[in-house]
Amino acid sequence: MMSPIYFAYQFLLSKRMPVMLLALLLSQYSIAQTDSVFKMTKEHGHFFCQTTLNGVNAKVMMETGVPGLMMSEAFYEAHKDSLNLDVKESDEKIRHITGFRHVNYTAQARMQIGDAIFEGPVKILQEENAITLPLHMLHHPSDSSAIIWLDLSRLQFRVCSRERLQNLTRKASVWSLTYTQFGMPVVTTPLSIKAAGHRIDITGQFIVDLGNASLLFLNRYNAEVDRLMSDSRVHLIDIHDNRRGKTYSQAFRVDKLTICDRTYHDDTVGVTKFKGLEGCGMLGLKFFTMPVVFDFDENKLYLCK
Repeated sequence: MMSPIYFAYQFLLSKRMPVMLLALLLSQYSIAQTDSVFKMTKEHGHFFCQTTLNGVNAKVMMETGVPGLMMSEAFYEAHKDSLNLDVKESDEKIRHITGFRHVNYTAQARMQIGDAIFEGPVKILQEENAITLPLHMLHHPSDSSAIIWLDLSRLQFRVCSRERLQNLTRKASVWSLTYTQFGMPVVTTPLSIKAAGHRIDITGQFIVDLGNASLLFLNRYNAEVDRLMSDSRVHLIDIHDNRRGKTYSQAFRVDKLTICDRTYHDDTVGVTKFKGLEGCGMLGLKFFTMPVVFDFDENKLYLCK
């Protein structure tokens, strides 16, 4: 099959265009086929990028553990003409580690995010501070692939086309992804923890949550996790929400932790109850010590070397 560039070349020649103009137009076509690259900054343990939403300048936080594009009601009201969302009133509540957040409006949208395409739910919340962007709902503009290459060490992620996948994932280990009822990506893996002379071993489902700044949160709402934590005799420390004046989670130090065949030493694991989520816990940003590729079309997670 002849490539689109070949046909473009023949068409432009038939119009007797000057060589310099022909080269310029073809180079612009080539640029249009490249991956969408986003530069990030790290703030308070989370990763942000400066981009545009339907042409509106916005600073957004990278996420995978949210059920849609989250924004404040104030941002929506200030830019609703450009955002062009068909919103509906809502009484939905979204579970957060510090409690519930109330959704005032929802919409189903297809939007331009920088050079990529977002397609999925939009949630508008009165108390939301940052705009939160779920990576698993981004698509490449040329072939609509939902493939994300993420390298936190370079403060960069790319929305990739299907043809780029093989080069990006050479020698990578491959893990299957499933999804929660809220659309959050989940990996099933063995977990082994050594802490204070005790060992915890479990195989279960873990949500891949880029909004979680830690390495791992365990979910005591899961019966097996609760039993293991009760039997392990690890020392749990209370984590307080000073603003609300209450304890929202616990944590303990680990000597060694292995998950998805990646090993970490001398770190902290959080422990809380995520009601409504049956999985064993949530993998956070500290897990991504090396580049990864999410293929959300084929439900694969590639852990690169």
